[in-house]
Amino acid sequence: MIKIAAMRIRLHRPERGSILVSILALAVVFTVIGLSLSSYAIGQHTITNRNLFAANALMAAEAGIEQSLHQLNQDDAFVGYTTEQEFFDNAIQGRGVYTTVVADTADTNAKTITATGKTYRQSSPTTPVSTRIVKVTVVGTESEGYSVMSGPGGLILGGSANITNSDVYVNGTITLTGAARIGTNSQPLSVNVANQACPTGASPGPTYPQVCSSGQPISMEWSTNIYGSVCATGQTSTGPNNNIKPGVGGQGLIAGCVAPPVSQPSYDRAAHIASMTTTAAGNSNTYTCQSWPFNRTWPDGLRLNGNVTIGGSCNVTINGDAYITGNLTINGAARVTVANSMGTTRPVIVVDGTITTGGSAQIITNSSGTGIYFISFRSSASCNPNCTSLSGNDLKTSQNLLTVDVGGAVNLPGMLFQAYWGRLRLAGSGNIGSAAGQTVDLSGAGTITFGTELSTGSKTWTITSYQQVFQ
Repeated sequence: MIKIAAMRIRLHRPERGSILVSILALAVVFTVIGLSLSSYAIGQHTITNRNLFAANALMAAEAGIEQSLHQLNQDDAFVGYTTEQEFFDNAIQGRGVYTTVVADTADTNAKTITATGKTYRQSSPTTPVSTRIVKVTVVGTESEGYSVMSGPGGLILGGSANITNSDVYVNGTITLTGAARIGTNSQPLSVNVANQACPTGASPGPTYPQVCSSGQPISMEWSTNIYGSVCATGQTSTGPNNNIKPGVGGQGLIAGCVAPPVSQPSYDRAAHIASMTTTAAGNSNTYTCQSWPFNRTWPDGLRLNGNVTIGGSCNVTINGDAYITGNLTINGAARVTVANSMGTTRPVIVVDGTITTGGSAQIITNSSGTGIYFISFRSSASCNPNCTSLSGNDLKTSQNLLTVDVGGAVNLPGMLFQAYWGRLRLAGSGNIGSAAGQTVDLSGAGTITFGTELSTGSKTWTITSYQQVFQ
């Protein structure tokens, strides 16, 4: 019996040893797996941390672009931030800075802005963790004469619409409602109102328009303001809340000032039509995108008969003047670009119907900053669209007809829009070269920046290309 028990004991010992070996092997495996997972987690944390610093460096560079563009719009001679500008400094992001260089480009009025963004750990403020470089091209645009010019129909501002950075000339009257404003305290404007809006009424007769002998040409609600030097024929009131103010450097309401009527910009429509050399239908696939691919070129002297729509993802390059017998609509994600070959020669697009822009459509200047001059000749008179002059009841009726409608958050620097006999409406906010019409209506809730002059600068600068520079 004793021998048998001993044999049994000897038989169990190898099993115990194998279990111990298995446990040790599993411990080694789990340790390796744990170390691998820990190493992976540390690696992922390092990559994520590095990516975060890189993203913040790119954000700092883009902030440098935006701030440099702002400074360039204040001063055309701005050359960039040569010393580091701090963008952020906190425990989560670390410290982010940027420097920029603004440089001229050869043979154009474009400039480049190159911004370098760097991020540092707060524990190591002298050695950057990440550096990112962004380079953009900006084009300066300007328009001739007054940027805001209206006929006897006057200038209407409603909601919280603002006009900044442009002189204003109104042959008729100005009406401000809501929280509308012209100019700012720090940037007062020159405002001229000729009060040529009589006789009043829906049917004023053949003597319309002439200077009114009574009444106030500027009508303002309590919360509206005009900052600047205001010459308004017959105006004696500064508003219900002393709304006409000089601002910094302005004169306010100039007592006894008489603003002479100024003629609207004139254009020879007949000569323009006679110069057209190529004729096609308004829905021609050669010139409007009826099918893929969506790139089209308009030659100089193009006449399109009927309504024209540039929409969807259509890309149109303009090489000269054009004439459209119907309506022109630019919408969707369309892009209309002035060809670089045009240089400083501004193409003119004459439209017999209504001009409408909207959606996210873009109208882009060329590398010389040259935009397009859009003119609608539509009127409500019997001579439409061949009218060469209007007065009396015909002018009174036509000035209320919407013929140019620029909507959305417009970004159309360098573009000139004119409602030759009708009403031009700018809704929303953004940039535009100039606006002229028998009536100009800013009914949006934003600020319209016109391109004649921006603060002390002489141009409105906007971004036309963007790229990251990799070293």
